[in-house]
Amino acid sequence: MKLLSLGDNVFDAYLFRGELYPGGNAANVSVLARRAGAEETAYAGVPADDPAGRHFKAALEAEGVDTSRLRMAVGKSACNYITLDDNGDRTFSGNNGRETVQSLFALRLTPEDFRYAAGFDVLHTSIHSGTDFAVLGGLARRTDLSMDFSNDGFTHDNVAALAPILRFAFFSSGGRSVEEVRPFAEFAAGCGIPQVVFTMGIRGACGVSGGSFWQAPAYPVQAVDALGAGDAFIAAFLTDFYENGGSAPAAADRAAHFAADCCLHYGAFGHPLPLEQGGALLEV
Repeated sequence: MKLLSLGDNVFDAYLFRGELYPGGNAANVSVLARRAGAEETAYAGVPADDPAGRHFKAALEAEGVDTSRLRMAVGKSACNYITLDDNGDRTFSGNNGRETVQSLFALRLTPEDFRYAAGFDVLHTSIHSGTDFAVLGGLARRTDLSMDFSNDGFTHDNVAALAPILRFAFFSSGGRSVEEVRPFAEFAAGCGIPQVVFTMGIRGACGVSGGSFWQAPAYPVQAVDALGAGDAFIAAFLTDFYENGGSAPAAADRAAHFAADCCLHYGAFGHPLPLEQGGALLEV
């Protein structure tokens, strides 16, 4: 399976550890799918050409992710401030403002980017990547399209609008029960999305595939840090789905094991950078 991720990258600042960790849904999925066994992964996005951004690029390359479609922009890397509770659950407690490369520069695709995307089985992006609908439509004509809506990026309107071009739609339950998310999952499937998946943390996952509702258990661990677990689930789900012949429940079971392992270390995929090496990253 070959996967291209497009869109967001950001640093997660663990101030209590004095460390910065590369993150962002699209970037995370490119790394974690490679770790999950994908034959090839790549990431297209706009990191900053500052010390932190160069560390980000080096971390992707160390993980075997193709970075040939990166655009390094002059400016400051975006950074979210992270706190953790006693269960390892993360909370975003602020950021370093809007004067960052990720806020100031959009990823503009070229004809070569579209040709490049056609060489992959699936392209994964996030609703928070801000990619134009027309661009997504052009990409969907060249490869399967996967979208992460997170726990705060979906409405009936935007899911219905995007449904015709999506093969995969991932949602986070945000604390909702199975009974609460099932109607929305069935709505999304009814709009025409072939594979709809809700992750629910320690309550497992559920979804609708081929018109059938399914559930899969979680595999609880003594979590150190749950940040990135949802991205790990997406990465392993997509990798296994293409390898197992298209069984969503089987892919969800593999993904649950993989996501649990992601909770055993800090950061979505490691590669910490000492805070003092981030330059002026934390200045707002």
